[in-house]
Amino acid sequence: MERKGCLISFVILHYNAIEETINCVNSIKEKIDTANFRIVIVDNASPNHTGEVLKKRYIADEKIVVIINDTNFGFAKGNNVGYKYAVEDLKSDFVCVMNNDTLLVQDDFFDVIQKEYETSNFGVMGPKIILKNGKINVIMRLLPDVTFFENEIRFHQKEMRFEKMHLHYVVSAIRLAKILICKCLRIKPDNRYSEYETSDHLDERHENIILHGCCLVFSPHYIQLYREAFHPDTFLYKEEELLFLRCQKKELVTVYNPKLLIKHLEDVATNSVTRKRKEKRIAWHRYQIDSLKVLVKELGIDNI
Repeated sequence: MERKGCLISFVILHYNAIEETINCVNSIKEKIDTANFRIVIVDNASPNHTGEVLKKRYIADEKIVVIINDTNFGFAKGNNVGYKYAVEDLKSDFVCVMNNDTLLVQDDFFDVIQKEYETSNFGVMGPKIILKNGKINVIMRLLPDVTFFENEIRFHQKEMRFEKMHLHYVVSAIRLAKILICKCLRIKPDNRYSEYETSDHLDERHENIILHGCCLVFSPHYIQLYREAFHPDTFLYKEEELLFLRCQKKELVTVYNPKLLIKHLEDVATNSVTRKRKEKRIAWHRYQIDSLKVLVKELGIDNI
């Protein structure tokens, strides 16, 4: 692909947290290494009406369009609205879907993307993610099997029952005690995902792994096959695993390239959805269960 005239569009899903969205937009405009870019902000029916504020703020900026959804579609469908606009209306060559709590931090972001595409013809690419504490986000190198996800559904169902019976604090106290005991005995606490995640080799390039959903670059190869970025049947969570399955089925390469960098401030939009702790916990379990059932079905087992 010729680099000249190649268009990259950034899709930013917005919900309530306007300062974070503005900071994200500013980081793109300050750091992106091409004049041929567009920014598509999708307001997911923010109840504080910040979508309208953003639309007025950027109305004269030819690089930015603000789309206001009439309902909260969740992560997958909300981002799909922006992705579809970037692909069908803007005719974008690359689409970068990024959380509004992320920031561009390098001066060669697009150059890295294009060089990687010329080398690997990737379907979807993910960056090295710098967390707000300065640490690097772990990578998920393997997809668990169906049994693992069936057990995850049961785990979240049990946790919801604890919430409804007002036993959450008792269970949390027991778990905290176990963690403290493990720490005193220098035993590593159990982590259900430890077999599939790794914090090693984060400065190395990896192919065909599950990429983190806070920033994903969709290539012309992916765009030719799909007019939506994500599986549309989830509200929140498991988008990454479903995307990985989609890429596997179409033999699209997923690439983790540590030369591509992003800073992630983590969970701003989710926190703004459910402010009360108990409500947030219940919503988290409910969304996890719903998405896990979609994932189990995609894996070919529908017995939950």
